[in-house]
Amino acid sequence: MAPPLQNQQDNESVSSVDSFDPDPTVVQKTITRQEAIDQAEDFIHKISSLDFDQDALKRRMNEWTSEPVLRVLPPDLKASVRLWCWHYSPEWFYKLSKFLDEDLSEWNYTVEIPNRRKYMALCGLGADILRFYVADLKPLRKGLPEPERRELVNNARRGLSIFADYHEEKIRQYEEKVRHHEERIRRMEIETQAQLQHERDSINAECNAFLAASELQSQAMLD
Repeated sequence: MAPPLQNQQDNESVSSVDSFDPDPTVVQKTITRQEAIDQAEDFIHKISSLDFDQDALKRRMNEWTSEPVLRVLPPDLKASVRLWCWHYSPEWFYKLSKFLDEDLSEWNYTVEIPNRRKYMALCGLGADILRFYVADLKPLRKGLPEPERRELVNNARRGLSIFADYHEEKIRQYEEKVRHHEERIRRMEIETQAQLQHERDSINAECNAFLAASELQSQAMLD
């Protein structure tokens, strides 16, 4: 078999939102022929069977396979998948045709893993909106004519102003909820203390009554 090819890329992941995030982390991966067969086995079985809706399989092809998987499949399986693609997936048919004659035991490729700034993590709708406002400023890195630069900055300023109003209202609503929660807890504490005091008074009264009854009983026995 031919030796594995090095430094091949596969866009397996989607980049993060175009903003001031750090560059993606590039990870080297290797897939072997056996791993590819294990991953694509169910898909290959179904495209070879008339019992399955082939049009439905077309919509799910990307769930079962990828370019790294197809590159290291045995030539006979690769040819079977290519024939199926000729009928149902022209895009993959042309991709497969480029490396149909390759007979590789493994394939090395790279995957980009998006990175996000910790202080701008996507933790809610507000943060998501803010990221896109920041992304609008990214063209400033490349240098723009003054009118375009000013328009970008003004648009971002308006957007950030809207976001600030939204954020302040969100804080106000949160603080109001906290106040209501604290007031409810205080009321519950007062009610609980009153209930406990009532029970304590009742216990004390019962104790006093029991002592008085015991004393009267003792006196009666002496008479």
